[in-house]
Amino acid sequence: MKKNIIDLGMLYFGKVGALVVGFFLMPVYSLILGPTQFSSVAFILSLVNAAVTLDFGMSTIIGRDSSDHSIHKDKNYNQYIASLMLVTSFYSLIFLITLLYNDLFSNQINIRIQFFSLVLILSSLIQNISISYLNGIKEFRVSGGMLFLSVIARGMISYLVIKYYNDSVIAFMFTQAVISFFFAIIFIALPSLLFKRNYIDNEGYTCSLRTASSALLVLPLARKGLPLLFMGVSATLVMQLDKIVLAHFAPAATLSAYYLAFTFSTIPILAVAGPIKQYFQPYIVSHLSQGNEKFRDYSLKLFWCLIIFVAVPSAIGYPFLKTIISIWLGNNILIDDVVSFSLILLPAFALGAISYFPSVLLIVAEDYKFQSVFAIITSILFAVILYLLAMSGVVTKIPWLFFIYFFSVIIFCSLRCIYLRKVKVCVNDVLKHCPFALLGTAVAYVIGHYASILVG
Repeated sequence: MKKNIIDLGMLYFGKVGALVVGFFLMPVYSLILGPTQFSSVAFILSLVNAAVTLDFGMSTIIGRDSSDHSIHKDKNYNQYIASLMLVTSFYSLIFLITLLYNDLFSNQINIRIQFFSLVLILSSLIQNISISYLNGIKEFRVSGGMLFLSVIARGMISYLVIKYYNDSVIAFMFTQAVISFFFAIIFIALPSLLFKRNYIDNEGYTCSLRTASSALLVLPLARKGLPLLFMGVSATLVMQLDKIVLAHFAPAATLSAYYLAFTFSTIPILAVAGPIKQYFQPYIVSHLSQGNEKFRDYSLKLFWCLIIFVAVPSAIGYPFLKTIISIWLGNNILIDDVVSFSLILLPAFALGAISYFPSVLLIVAEDYKFQSVFAIITSILFAVILYLLAMSGVVTKIPWLFFIYFFSVIIFCSLRCIYLRKVKVCVNDVLKHCPFALLGTAVAYVIGHYASILVG
């Protein structure tokens, strides 16, 4: 029990770094760079985050398979190396094509920004896949600790550079790229060291033989991950397209306010629900692959942790939203716009956190085809409606798209799980607990509402 608490705590510790950067440093970046430069940074980081989601599903596959006891550990490690080869080759090719395009058509896009973005993309991909592998083999303390160090170092050093050296977009991106590359090297080394320590390599592979063995897995991995690539495209459309569209149709101040609201509102799903998902998914997979009924207990614990640590706190804090954002942003002129967007985005992403439950079950059951088809359909609808709203100038309605999207994920993915033999019992277990979860969340909101009246 003590080990489980420490492991989960370290995953949260890792996410604290992202929380610190998003919650505290983003407003500071906004003040130092100004609305115009910060909107450029927000746009570039949105493109980077979009690219990172297009990893051929490697973080999902590596995370799932590394926790599956029916797959040999040596093959799992070779798959991990192959996944790094795949994403590095893919994005290096994209970069070369971009350079060629710029050369042929005399495009004036800053080549340094492109190169720094590529380094940041590849470094982030390596970090994400490595963390998935480490979590799959239940090295939660290592992954959480290193994630914390990497995010804090990148955020704080970037702040020092733009504050005391050069407050430009180039300086910011250069710093982000260099620090990310440094930690990418560490993230590549860690799985190798842990594999050699924990597992005996009976085949006696040399480095060259292991590389060759991993290279043979690249194409099979790419084929396996193709449905998940479409999911990545869909996730990109849903999570990043809004900022890209606003960059074209809305003023810089509106994009900056929206980006801050988006950063604030994604705390429940990224900083809280993310570690819960990362912790419970390997246990559900490992117990299911061994035929152990404990996987049902872990799936139920996953559901209740999402309710207790995400839904309930979000409901209590919702009436205090304006006060919290005012404390967070200080004298920032964008406060009113940030609050307006957050009033819808926060409950939408709290709902998104709950959607992790059926999504995890689909990954456990390896039902990637349904996920990809569903993701493509919903993301296309999302993108079309998003463009229509932006072109019509009704940007205040965009947050409602996320609410509708995540609600659809919960409903349709849960219905799909009911028809999957491996995990249908998990959905049936949770359905019995849903009334209590809804009641608890409603009571939490009422408590928050009356508490805000007393404080006000």
